[in-house]
Amino acid sequence: MYQRLAVSAGIAMLMQSLSAHAAEPALSALDLQLTPHTVGGTVDGIDVQVRVQEPKVEAGKALLRMPTFVASTPTAAYPAEALHASDASGPLKLTVFDEAPTPTGNYRQYQVDRATVGDVTVHYTGKPREVNAQTRNGPLFDLRAQGAGALGAGVYFLALPPGEQPYKLSVKWDLSKLPAGSRGVWSLGEGEQHTVGTAEMLAFSAYAMGPVKSEPEDGKGNFGLYWLQEPPFDMPKLAADTKKLYRYMANFFHDPDSSYRVFARQNPYPAGGGTGLAKSFMFGYGPGGETASGGDQQMLLAHEMAHNWPRLNGDESHSDTAWYTEGTAEYYSTSLAYRAGAINLDKYLANVNERAANYAGNPYKSLSNTESGKIFWSDARAQRVPYGRGFMYFVRLNAEIVKKSGGKRSLDNLVQEVLKRQKANEKVGLPQWRALVVKELGAVAGTEFDDMAAGKDIVPQKDSLGACLTAVSYTVRPFDLGFDEMSLGVVKNLRKESAAAAAGVHEGDKILSLPALKEAREKDGKELAVELQRGDEKLSVNYLPRGAGVTAWRWEPTPAAAKGNCKL
Repeated sequence: MYQRLAVSAGIAMLMQSLSAHAAEPALSALDLQLTPHTVGGTVDGIDVQVRVQEPKVEAGKALLRMPTFVASTPTAAYPAEALHASDASGPLKLTVFDEAPTPTGNYRQYQVDRATVGDVTVHYTGKPREVNAQTRNGPLFDLRAQGAGALGAGVYFLALPPGEQPYKLSVKWDLSKLPAGSRGVWSLGEGEQHTVGTAEMLAFSAYAMGPVKSEPEDGKGNFGLYWLQEPPFDMPKLAADTKKLYRYMANFFHDPDSSYRVFARQNPYPAGGGTGLAKSFMFGYGPGGETASGGDQQMLLAHEMAHNWPRLNGDESHSDTAWYTEGTAEYYSTSLAYRAGAINLDKYLANVNERAANYAGNPYKSLSNTESGKIFWSDARAQRVPYGRGFMYFVRLNAEIVKKSGGKRSLDNLVQEVLKRQKANEKVGLPQWRALVVKELGAVAGTEFDDMAAGKDIVPQKDSLGACLTAVSYTVRPFDLGFDEMSLGVVKNLRKESAAAAAGVHEGDKILSLPALKEAREKDGKELAVELQRGDEKLSVNYLPRGAGVTAWRWEPTPAAAKGNCKL
């Protein structure tokens, strides 16, 4: 399952500017206390207390805000009566106001009936989302019970003050209602934590509670991997390899002292994915270890870690900048993993060829960035457009820069320049990026950028990945499951023209058994054997999950590869 989503650029940029905020005087306090509790050994809820220091909210204005739906994930979406607010003058009555829907989420305000007086305290209880094998896969924004604990993102269960102003934040845990030895871990650390940030940072953070396991076991240090259920792969080894690669990436992006935490949870369906959060990310895997990379946890984590740095922070929408966010993550997750020695040339080659094939075979490849963004959350294939498009664009752009500079400069210089400007509190959006490439390569680079944004085909140079690899064209029949790839428990959005439909798959069929899609993707002629249930009837359906042939590009080793020391 190919689903890797990163948190908004606003959160990521916030983390770069904490030190600047810390120097500002007289910030108000925003205190969060979480008290999870269990029934029958399972976390059934989290009592939440939010205290805001003198928010000075006027009558009819929003005291709190949260999404009712974010990306493709529903949230706790509390009714007004579920929240109990009070200030120095006593209880506050809250009313709900639902904002107009946006492409990435629907938001709800909780407005006060009178002006607030002094500090405000709010109590409410969030419950984990109930999921099963038929739950649609998606970004890891929900809170789920896992084993004897719970793990998820704050955006699912936290109603918090609106706005972008920084606060003196505190996160506290009351674990007295959990079994002895339970732990409470936030994206920025374990136990009670204090920092400076926005309410949005609390929302787009990970929270783990209960008998949490970790590497390192004591949770100390500035890197950690946390989980509640034992996975079907070697978690300690994955943690060690990930930490090594993260440190290499952090040094490359001139952020050597940064902290990072990884949270892992198991899905009840055979699919996974990753979601970037504040200084952290969560990744999900299926019962057999399936991830967004088909079971390659290392490359999934490499992609997500790369999200910690490159991004654009202009005023453009997510759909218009996702090519940069996802493209740099695709490009640097492979190239930096190779440079760090985390993967060899063969694995690097397999990964770049997979990315190029996915780009060529995407049915929405010719849509503009804006057009594909309109259907991101309704069709998983549209979500993949910026991944392949950005990757192919950066491969071509890097080759042009290397060639013109005689090897003295590369894409690295431009990406690091963007980060340098952003750390100096500059905004770098689409116009600034276009100006950078034009300055580097001339007017032709501006035209190529415009063509990429418009969805025109990107053709790589033969030597675009150096002397050890050469690009060749070939015909590929793109993988096509035939229905929603985010729903692997039940058939949804069956495409009538697909091979699945022709073989007898019906909308609404319950999927009892489905082979690993990674193998089906990699083997062009391999049929899928799917076990279905339709009412009381059980069915076996075989079909070739492929579409019509398209022209694609792949890289093959040259004689120079055998000599080693390949520079990428």
